[in-house]
Amino acid sequence: MTNADLGRLINSDEVQSVVKPINKEVKRREARKNPLKNAAAVLKLNPYFGTARRMAVLAEAARVKARKEKINSKRTKLSAVCYSLPFAICFISNYT
Repeated sequence: MTNADLGRLINSDEVQSVVKPINKEVKRREARKNPLKNAAAVLKLNPYFGTARRMAVLAEAARVKARKEKINSKRTKLSAVCYSLPFAICFISNYT
């Protein structure tokens, strides 16, 4: 058997009718998203993530507001007299 015979056998109608056709269509798959960096990927895996994140943001805002109010309540306002007196006297009178 020579190479020409092999080519004629492979390309014969009997062999080609049994062989699977060539698949010209290339199937592409989507790139995998990292759930640690992509919020949409986390939501697909864990639907509660959106609610939990929203609750955490609201809780943080409440903590910041409460802290700001607490700090502002501890701060004392300087009286009008302090503005007219030298700094050292005003400083001492506010903390005694």
